[in-house]
Amino acid sequence: MKPHGEYKIELMNNIVHVFPSGGFNEQGIIQLHKKIASIAPHDKPWALLEHPKNIAGLTPEAVEELINSYQNLGKLNCVAAGLEVSSTWRRVFETLIVGKVDIPVYLNSDSEKLEQLIKQKLDCA
Repeated sequence: MKPHGEYKIELMNNIVHVFPSGGFNEQGIIQLHKKIASIAPHDKPWALLEHPKNIAGLTPEAVEELINSYQNLGKLNCVAAGLEVSSTWRRVFETLIVGKVDIPVYLNSDSEKLEQLIKQKLDCA
């Protein structure tokens, strides 16, 4: 199946920012997380900050792949992930993802608060 979902991705210092949009299937998550791994720092701890807000969605298979991807990113020096999500998606992620991966996953609708949490985690790494 063809990858679904679009994104913009930026590396700012040691934080990879992802701005996804549209509906993501399993292949779309695989493609996105390969790109994240390719631009993430390889020689120091880093963090992931995703900004899906209300403009990106996931198929059930994509949720499973997201869990796998977070596990793999943890093996590549990723010390935390943050997701800028609305209260609706927050509940979904709390139920389906948080606690199922080895790295902390922070959820908030305020990107500045997320970035502060992530920077604190990076400072301790």
